[in-house]
Amino acid sequence: MGRYSVLISKKADKFLSSKIDKKIKRKILDEILDLEDFPFLALSHDMAKIKGRDNYYRFRIGSVRIIFRIEKSDRKIFIEKIDLRGSAYK
Repeated sequence: MGRYSVLISKKADKFLSSKIDKKIKRKILDEILDLEDFPFLALSHDMAKIKGRDNYYRFRIGSVRIIFRIEKSDRKIFIEKIDLRGSAYK
């Protein structure tokens, strides 16, 4: 299987631009880049499907949640939201 394109929403980008710890930010960016090979990484990441939402998944890095949607037909992954655990699912 080939690579997926990863697109980041304005809301997710705004979180990345905020004053978060540089180590956490680096981990988030590394994980997002790894998503380009999504089909092969599902087993190696702390990733889970979001119940009740088709094609939506999340992975976590500490207290940060990354919510994303996969469009398999277009081979695209949309990073919808990056936020702290308490706010990510709202």
